[in-house]
Amino acid sequence: MYGKITTFASMPKPNSGRIFDAQRQRQQISKKAEKYGPSTVYLQVLGSGARGAPNTLYLFTDQKRYLFNCGEGTQRLAHEHKVKLSKLDHIFITNKTWRNIGGLPGLSLTLQDVGVPNITLHGPDGLDELYNATKRFVIMKDMNVTMAKCSPSVDFEDNVMTVKYVLMGPEDNIFKTDSTPIAKKPKLGGEILDSKFEEFIHDDTDYYKRETKNPEEPKNMSPKLKTKNVGKDALKMKDEKVLHELQKQSHCTVAYICTLKKRLGTLVLEKCVELGVKPGPLLGQLKSGQDVVLPDGKLVRSKDVKTPDDPGPVFIVLEVPDISYLKESEFAAHFDDKVNPPENIPTIVVHYTPPHVFNHPKYRAFMSQFGAATRHLALNAHNTCMGSEAVHRSQHRLHLLDEDMFPLLRDASVPALWAPGPRATAALDGARFRGLEELKNKIAEAQFQNIISLEGSCGDAAPGGAAPARLDVVAARTLTMFHLRPKKALDRSAEPKLHIQEYIQEAMDVNGFVESLEKFRKLVEKIRYGRIQHHQEYPKVVFLGTGSCIPSKTRNTSAIVLQIDEQRSMLMDCGEGTFGQLVRFFGPKKVNAFLRTLKAIYISHLHADHHIGLIDVLQARRQALEEIDKEAPEAPVYLLAPGQIVSWLSIYDKEFERIRDEFTLIPNQDLLDDGGEQWAAALRGAGVLRARTCHVAHCPNAFGLAVDVTPHYKLTYSGDTIPCGELVNIGKNSTLLIHEATMEDELAGEARIKMHSTTSQAINIGREMNAKYTILTHFSQRYARLPRLNASILNDNNTVGIAFDNMQITMSDLELLPHMYAPLQLMFAEHCVELELKAANRARQKERQRLSPTPPTSNSVRTYSTNTHTEEETTDKADEHNGTTDNNESEQQRNGENITDNDRNIIS
Repeated sequence: MYGKITTFASMPKPNSGRIFDAQRQRQQISKKAEKYGPSTVYLQVLGSGARGAPNTLYLFTDQKRYLFNCGEGTQRLAHEHKVKLSKLDHIFITNKTWRNIGGLPGLSLTLQDVGVPNITLHGPDGLDELYNATKRFVIMKDMNVTMAKCSPSVDFEDNVMTVKYVLMGPEDNIFKTDSTPIAKKPKLGGEILDSKFEEFIHDDTDYYKRETKNPEEPKNMSPKLKTKNVGKDALKMKDEKVLHELQKQSHCTVAYICTLKKRLGTLVLEKCVELGVKPGPLLGQLKSGQDVVLPDGKLVRSKDVKTPDDPGPVFIVLEVPDISYLKESEFAAHFDDKVNPPENIPTIVVHYTPPHVFNHPKYRAFMSQFGAATRHLALNAHNTCMGSEAVHRSQHRLHLLDEDMFPLLRDASVPALWAPGPRATAALDGARFRGLEELKNKIAEAQFQNIISLEGSCGDAAPGGAAPARLDVVAARTLTMFHLRPKKALDRSAEPKLHIQEYIQEAMDVNGFVESLEKFRKLVEKIRYGRIQHHQEYPKVVFLGTGSCIPSKTRNTSAIVLQIDEQRSMLMDCGEGTFGQLVRFFGPKKVNAFLRTLKAIYISHLHADHHIGLIDVLQARRQALEEIDKEAPEAPVYLLAPGQIVSWLSIYDKEFERIRDEFTLIPNQDLLDDGGEQWAAALRGAGVLRARTCHVAHCPNAFGLAVDVTPHYKLTYSGDTIPCGELVNIGKNSTLLIHEATMEDELAGEARIKMHSTTSQAINIGREMNAKYTILTHFSQRYARLPRLNASILNDNNTVGIAFDNMQITMSDLELLPHMYAPLQLMFAEHCVELELKAANRARQKERQRLSPTPPTSNSVRTYSTNTHTEEETTDKADEHNGTTDNNESEQQRNGENITDNDRNIIS
C-alpha cells in the first residue's frame, strides 16, 4: 500500500521541447525590435519595500523588461497584478542582502518555465554565489544565468538604455588598493560546522534528476551559470582584477545611472506636403534628421517637419545602507548646478536607502542637489503597502463563515472603499453589519495615519539648521507608475484598493448561499454553546501557506504556525513569503510580539517551496528581539530540519549575510525512532513534550513529524509524501493530522509520479492512524480556491477539514471544519463548476484514448508529469498561473505563456 522512499532517477526524463519553442519565438521577436529605440517606457513599483513585502521595481519598455531588486514575494505580486515577466532580460541588484535577492530562486524557476533563455544579473561581485548555494533545489537546465562584471570603467548598453555602474562602499575602501585589505569574514563555524554535521556539509545528494555537469566547467559553479563581461571591452582597466578582489573582501553596493536611448522625433506628413516634399527617399532623410533640398532648390529643414527628438531621460537607482557609503562626487554630473546640461538632470531617483539614512541631513542635502524638477521615489521599510488585494478579498468572504477561524487581516495598508448595497445589508444581521461598519471606520483611520507618517518623512531639516529643502518625495505603493516616454508623469491610478462590499456581494448573490450560511452559523452556535468544557485558546494552528510549488494570489507556499501557548510557538515549513504572511495576519505592529514567541522552526524537506522563506523569518525574528533590547543576548531558534540544510545556510552565511547565530540546528535525522533524547530538554523549553520524525516517500531526506504538545494534544504533519506507513506509526492517535492533498482522486497516477497524495489517500491515512481530525493542505494551484473532493467523502465526513491561508483553528473548534464544506462549495460555486467541467473533459479524452489508442509523441511527456495531462492543465485561467501576462494581451497569448505548477521543473 505504501510507497518506497525513492530518488527521481526512475522518473520520466523531462522534455524541454515546449521551453525551447518559447525561447526561439522570443529571440525572433527580440531581433526585430533591436533596430528601434523604445517608444513606451515606464517604471512600475511591484513591491513597495514595506516590512514583509518585496522591494521590486519593474522597468517596462515595448521591447524588453527589467527588474531592479527582487525581494521575496516578487513572483506572487507579479502573478496577481499580471505584470509580464516573460520578456525579462536583465535584473539589477543594488546590494547582496536577502531583502534584495530573496525572490530570485523562485523567479528564476518560473522564468525558465516560460521560455526565457537567458537572464543577466548585475550587482555586487559574488552575487552569482546564490545559484551555487541553491543548486540542489534551484535547477537551471534550460536557462542560462549570466553574471555581468559591474565595473565603473565599463557601461552596460543595449538598444533600450545605457547604464553606468557606481560602486559604493564604507569610507571608499573598495578602491583603496594601497591600504591593508579588509579581513575576510571567517568561515562558518560553531554549532553548524561541528564535526557531527560534517556528513551533511559534504552531502552530494541530488534532490532532483539533473543533467551531468560539463567536466570542463569549474566545480563550484552551477551548470548554467557563467560569468562574462557585458558591454564594451572591460580589459581597458588594467587593475580590474584587483578591483574585483577588493569587492569580494568588502561589502559594496552598486548604484545604476540609467539613460534611455535617444528617440528621433516623428515625421509630420502634413507639414511635408505643405512644403512640397513628395513621397520617396527625401522623407527618410528628413526623418533621420537630415535637411534636404527639393528639385526646385527649396531647402527643407528636418526640424521643421518633425516633432522634437527625445534625448533620453535619465533615472538613477541607488541604495546607501549607511551614510559612510554615500559618494556624492559619482553623481555630480547629474546635479542641477546650472552647469550640467538639462538632459543630464534625472527625471526620477529611486531610493532603496533605509529610513535612518534616507532621513539623515547629509543624505537629504545630497537629494536636494538634483534640483526641484527631480522626483524621488522611496522603496524602503518606511512604506506600508503590502501590495495584495486578492488575499483580502478571499479573507473577507471566508470571514462571513466564522470571524474567529477567519479573522480579518491586520494589514491596513491597502485603501478600502466602502459602498454597502441593499443585498449585502439585508443578508447580514444588525450586529454583524454594525461590526463591518466599525471595521470601515478603523480602516479609514489607519489609512489616514499611514499617509501622514509616510509623507511626513519628507520634511526633515536641511543640514546646518537651514530651512527644509523642497523635495518631491513619493512613498512607493504597489503599481505606482512613473511614465518616462512618451510623456513624463506620475500615475497612481492602478494602485490596489479594497472593494469590501463587492467581495461580500459576490458570495451573497450565489443562489442558496445565504441559506447555507445561516444553517452553518446556527450549527456553530449550537456546538460552541453546548460544550461542557470551557473553550481553550491554545494550542492553536494558523495556516499561512496552503498551496504547492508556486505561490498563487490566494494560496501561498507551505507554512503552518503552531501556537503552543501565549509565550511559545513553532513554525512548520517556511515557503517563500512566509514572513509577509505573518505581517498580514498579525499586523505590522504585533508581528514582532509573535516572532518573540517563536522558539522552533521545522523544515520537512529541502524543496524550495518549503524552506526558501527561512532566512527572512530568521532576520525578522532578530529585529523583533532587538526591538525590546538592542543588546539582547543571543536567543537562537531551534531549527528542526534535514541536516543537509547546513550546506545552503553555510554558503549564505559566508558569502552574503551572517545568520549562523540565529539558529541551533537539530537534524531531523536525530529525531528518528525516539532518538531525540539529547534534544529533549531543548524541545521542552520550546513547549514540545516530545517530537518524533520519520522518513516519508517524496524525495531524499524528506520527513514527517509528530509532536506531543500536551499530554492531551498530539499533532502530526506529513510534509510532502505519498501514503506512508511510517507516518501512520508515529502519528497513532493524533488529535490532528495535517496531511498534504496535492491532487484530486482522478489524478492518482500523476500524484504518484510526483510523489504526492490525493485527497482520499490523505483522509485514509488519518483513519489508519486513528487521528481524531484531519486537515488537508498543500493543494495544487489548480485548486487555488477549493479542492475537488470525492462525492463519497462529502456524504460521510465528520472528521475532515480544508485548510485556507490565514485560517486559525483551536483544538476545540476542529469539529466545526467538516460542516464548512457545503457553504464553501456555494461561495466558490463558479470554481467548483469549472473543476467539474475539466474532470468531465478528462473523462471524455480518456475514453477516446481507450477506444482509439495511439502511441504518445515525444512532446507528450511534460516535466515530471504523465500522459494523462490534458489540454485543461495548460489552459487554466490566468489567475491560477504565475504572473506572466500584460493586461492587454489576448487569452490565447496568456495560455501560451503562463504555467501551472504541473509545468514547474521542480517537484514541490
